Amino acid sequence: MSIRDTLSRFGQSLRARLEPLAEQGRLAWKRRTRREQTLLRGGALLLAAALLWTIGLKPALERIDRARAQLPVLQSQASRLDAIILEARALDRGRSGAMSADDTGQALQASLRSAGLDSLSEFSRLADTAPDEAQWQVRFANAPAGRIVEWMSSLPFVAQVQTRRVDLARSNVDGRDRPGQLTGAVVLALSTKEAP
Repeated sequence: MSIRDTLSRFGQSLRARLEPLAEQGRLAWKRRTRREQTLLRGGALLLAAALLWTIGLKPALERIDRARAQLPVLQSQASRLDAIILEARALDRGRSGAMSADDTGQALQASLRSAGLDSLSEFSRLADTAPDEAQWQVRFANAPAGRIVEWMSSLPFVAQVQTRRVDLARSNVDGRDRPGQLTGAVVLALSTKEAP
């Protein structure tokens, strides 16, 4: 006896058992009044909606909330990884681990992107500095204070830079303070004596 024959017999047996139940269901449905049928349909729709919420939508929304909570941690880890990659490239080129000014600038921009601050900041290299120094200015406009503090605390992992000036204040829009948001500038420096 082949598997196909076994499946066919099983299907016939199952149909034979379910047909009387289906017939009883049809008869019971016909005995119901129109109002009872409407109530039963409404209850079935309500049950289907509850199952859809419980099985499909609620777990998906919970996953989205967990992902949003993990995003800042992942961004911080990504900025650290970017810095490690840049330092590894420098070591691969025979350097002592110190990054050039260009590599440092790229690492700082990558860290701003990873911290979610690239759209809230303006990154520029300062031209009017001493010949033996490289300096960058990051201007923030209405940026979340927590992200700025986290970004600044991650700078030692990103590049060997010194913070030369921090001029940040609570954001003020239309004459009203914006709690938790900062506007201002941060100046960072890398001595070219340290950079190859």
